[in-house]
Amino acid sequence: MPFSATVMNVLIASPSDVPEERTTIAQSLHEWNSLHSATQGIILLPVMWETHSAPAMGDRPQGLINDRVVRGCDMLIGSFWTKIGSPTGVEISGTVEEIKWFLTQKKPVMLYYSKKSVDLDTVDLEQVKKLKEFKASIRDKGIQDDYRDLQELKEKLSRHLTIVLRDMSIAPVIDKRIVEAAKASTRDDGDDTQRRRAVNRVRLPAKDDVYLEKSTPKSFIIRGSTSGLKNQIEAEGGKFISLQSGGKAWMFSNSHLNAVAKILDIEPIVREKSE
Repeated sequence: MPFSATVMNVLIASPSDVPEERTTIAQSLHEWNSLHSATQGIILLPVMWETHSAPAMGDRPQGLINDRVVRGCDMLIGSFWTKIGSPTGVEISGTVEEIKWFLTQKKPVMLYYSKKSVDLDTVDLEQVKKLKEFKASIRDKGIQDDYRDLQELKEKLSRHLTIVLRDMSIAPVIDKRIVEAAKASTRDDGDDTQRRRAVNRVRLPAKDDVYLEKSTPKSFIIRGSTSGLKNQIEAEGGKFISLQSGGKAWMFSNSHLNAVAKILDIEPIVREKSE
């Protein structure tokens, strides 16, 4: 069914060592659209220099990309691993130049840093040093987080997008309140998990009363009571939909399975659709 929406161009920025992350970020934006565009009236359009620029002459390469790609975008999502990139004549790398332009324009910036293992014999330590220095120089700017693999990147990005876009108008600013909400939504579950649960106790539904059920080949719904978990479910990206069988339920794409199961404190198992 047709609906009106604001299209936001999202620049995907990164050095050359994270090609899979670039694809993953684009896929995450498409998944967010499928779950939220109709209800929030926003469509996120991935923009990458590979697909949105063409060879040209007359300026330095990054300057051409800035004019033809960067300045037409509304927010930036970036990824780093071991590289900062190559100098542009203005900044230490094209990615850094793009990020600084967005920050100067007070447009949203969301950056993610890979914690994947790496063979040190293949790493340029000078690049690593410059990346660390850059990260430290903007530590209080925008949303920044780490990830261990592509699945974690997708999960964190989905939660952060939901939180950021919920409070966004055109050309928004990510303020301290939004940053804190985003950090809280993806705080690492380590040894202090039980301590945090004790401090911030949320009444969980009984495990026998709640389970996950297949909705489509690419999505599932929550069956049973989710009392007290609304904020966590929304932060994870849940969409409250009407069911053909009657009633309503929270729906997620399959990529959120483990995160949703953790919220509900149940096993990440999806049952077949009830007859």
